[in-house]
Amino acid sequence: MCRADGDPLCAECRMAAGPAPPEWEPRWRRALRGKENKGSVEIMRKDLNDARDLHGQAESAAAVWKGHVMDRRKKALTDYRKLRAFFAEEEEHFLQEAGKEEGALEDEPADPAERFRSLLQAVLELEKKHRSLGLSMLLQ
Repeated sequence: MCRADGDPLCAECRMAAGPAPPEWEPRWRRALRGKENKGSVEIMRKDLNDARDLHGQAESAAAVWKGHVMDRRKKALTDYRKLRAFFAEEEEHFLQEAGKEEGALEDEPADPAERFRSLLQAVLELEKKHRSLGLSMLLQ
């Protein structure tokens, strides 16, 4: 602290105090001035090389993960396209079946009671078919 006002040392008080003890000076500055042995320069060089190695490892790991993410993305897109194609085929099949059934209904008698009975019979058959389909899917 400055002798005059108690603040941090001014240049004049610093000069009056004499040279700073060597432990106050940063290690890198001592190495640059040649006041420290060659070991500190080697330590800093090793630290720098270690930092470069870690940086290279991080970049390699990032590239590997990027590849994994891209592979997953391609697989997800392929699966999505397959599902869309499957649903489009199922929709087409359903529409064809519905068209066939509409044509079959037009051939039936015009009597409303008879049409109701035939529709009821068709609904019952569909219910049986779906129950057996669900049971077979569960068994598989």
